[in-house]
Amino acid sequence: MKHAYALLAIGLASMIAASPVAARSPAQAYAACLTQSRATDVRELLQAADAQAANRRYQILANDDRCFTQVFGNQPFKPEDGAASMDMLRGRLAEAVLRDDESRVAALQALPLQQKRYIRPWFAATGRHPAVDEMGACMADTDPAGIAALIETSPGTTDENSALSALSPALTKCLSAGTRLDASREALRAALADALYQRLNNPALSLANLAPERGR
Repeated sequence: MKHAYALLAIGLASMIAASPVAARSPAQAYAACLTQSRATDVRELLQAADAQAANRRYQILANDDRCFTQVFGNQPFKPEDGAASMDMLRGRLAEAVLRDDESRVAALQALPLQQKRYIRPWFAATGRHPAVDEMGACMADTDPAGIAALIETSPGTTDENSALSALSPALTKCLSAGTRLDASREALRAALADALYQRLNNPALSLANLAPERGR
């Protein structure tokens, strides 16, 4: 666990040179466009029960060029601004949906940290390592406000750096014993946003994970 924390701290320290500008990034604008123009496909991707169902919706969204053209037009862009792997696109879309539902997100209460595993059925559809999704599920339960603060920042900014630094202690507690968090800032952010979306839209999974009170 100590090694995992050190690795995370090194990753956060490398972000010091991030831009202080907090405007929405092109990737965020692209994801927001998809959530508005293809709301059903976005919802079915994020709520898919297995990899096959998720991949069908992923292909539909990834092959729709309308939002790419709308956001970028003839402006220069980086390939990663539009194209994204399954796990990254899920995270970006989850962020966009969550930012449009701020009141419900703000109402989420922090739940106590559980000693048992954080296992969720949606892990099968994300394309991530299960340990990363388990960490995300734990964070969504125990520090929803911290994730909410993170997704309000723009990627690559000092605000994002500060939000990630604030999450560091909780992240360490949520890592499974012996797990090393060797993920990029973007991948970590995507996993946390996805997990918060899942908690918001299926709260029963989090409540079912609560340990029963003593004497019951």
